[in-house]
Amino acid sequence: MAPAKPLSYTAGSNPVSKFENAFVVTRHTPPPGRNIHFHVRIEPNHPRVIQISASGKKPPTHFHPRQWEFFKVEKGSLTVEINGKPHQFTKEDGEYALPPGPHHCLYATPGQPADAVLEFWLSASPSGGAAELDQAFFENWYGYQEDILLRGVQPDPIQVLCMFDAGDSYLSPPWWMGPLRRPLGKFLGIVVGRWIGGLLGYAPFYPEWTTDWQAACDKMASHWTQRKFAVRDLQKERRAEFIRRGEDIGNQGIYIEEAGGYEEWVAKNESKKNV
Repeated sequence: MAPAKPLSYTAGSNPVSKFENAFVVTRHTPPPGRNIHFHVRIEPNHPRVIQISASGKKPPTHFHPRQWEFFKVEKGSLTVEINGKPHQFTKEDGEYALPPGPHHCLYATPGQPADAVLEFWLSASPSGGAAELDQAFFENWYGYQEDILLRGVQPDPIQVLCMFDAGDSYLSPPWWMGPLRRPLGKFLGIVVGRWIGGLLGYAPFYPEWTTDWQAACDKMASHWTQRKFAVRDLQKERRAEFIRRGEDIGNQGIYIEEAGGYEEWVAKNESKKNV
């Protein structure tokens, strides 16, 4: 087991494409009362999605102690397992609001037509704290998942717990633990993921995957076991390393569209840091 060492650079990309274009996420400005607003496009019959389904694996079941999560399907069928029971959502169902607390996971409904495409909107309410289901969480979680699926990285449970804790998300222990599921899940996320993980070198965010690196540094600096990861100039160094090796650094759409390019985006964030 070892902390993640990103093998791809996608910070600033919009949209973000994962698993050989099987999964494409586009960031949009959140509406009032929401902290994220993503358009998600999944090809249910893409070879990579079929590969995952054939393995019998599903996204990890988890819960959010403080945040509401919202799903609105535009095309295709989305399955959301809530407390062990699968629910299928289509465009006709409108927006579904999942309150804080339930154990859940979501995925493209299996068995859709060969040419089917799933498109849905995903958003969440603010958590009111540093740990939050936000853009940085999704960027790092799916960056890590892609390295596992496409590049042979072995998954590390401490790294997973560390990332989920930073996203106000906690893995759900087995159902038979009953009322202890949530307390134990949160205990593992905080004690193993944040405290022990931090001491062992596991960071919740990595500059190669995190668009707003300065905000991520602020979050890590607020925890005594993660302060050492808040190196504000590290993203510049890592980006330069990828360029020097001639490797892809993503489309950097967020930098280009919202801040006039990477260098100007960095300069603006540096000025914010010094205020």
